[in-house]
Amino acid sequence: MLMSAVKIRAMKKSDIKKLSSIYSDAYAAFDVGEKWDSKSAYKLLFYWFKRQPDLGFVAEVDGKLAGAFIAGIKPWWDGNHLVDGEIFVDPGFQKMGIGSLLMKELCAKARKKYRAVVFDTLTFRSQDFPLRWYKKLGFGEINEWVLISASVTGILEKLK
Repeated sequence: MLMSAVKIRAMKKSDIKKLSSIYSDAYAAFDVGEKWDSKSAYKLLFYWFKRQPDLGFVAEVDGKLAGAFIAGIKPWWDGNHLVDGEIFVDPGFQKMGIGSLLMKELCAKARKKYRAVVFDTLTFRSQDFPLRWYKKLGFGEINEWVLISASVTGILEKLK
């Protein structure tokens, strides 16, 4: 596929329904233990779109949605950070450079509009991809940080 056949454009609210199906299909193919369906994916993508609509981009191939990337801006001590976000590409369009095109568009917009200085995000340690892809782009693991998670019910139980 020629990269010129891929069009990157701003995400629209009307894209979210179709993107939610692509998101759930991508996660099903990736098999990382997260069981997304179209309904839960829609809620997540709508959250991101509502939070930071100007930092959402979609990739189209011959007018068909092929993937998207959306993230947010967070003020930090050293300047604005591009944070978290979701990148996903339809399994039928993977390994064509679409993720790289989406990353380039997102980072360029974040730097120009928000003067973003850093992109902080999470990925799966146990998976070669996408960790290897992120590292190729210059991302590195932060040894001082650890992702922590707890059940809200469990926290409240311990605080009784």
